[in-house]
Amino acid sequence: MAVAIRSIPTLQGEDAERFLKEADFAEKNDQKQDFGEKILLVRNFLREQGF
Repeated sequence: MAVAIRSIPTLQGEDAERFLKEADFAEKNDQKQDFGEKILLVRNFLREQGF
C-alpha cells in the first residue's frame, strides 16, 4: 500500500513578505557569529567519545 505524499506548506501574503524581509536583513547583517571553531570542538569531543 502506498503512503500518501503530504503537501509542502508554502508562505503566502504578508507572511511571505515578512519572511523575505527578515531573510534579507539577516543576510546583510555584519554582526554574524562564527561558530566554526566551537563546532570543531564538539565534533572532536564526540569522536573521542565514540559517537
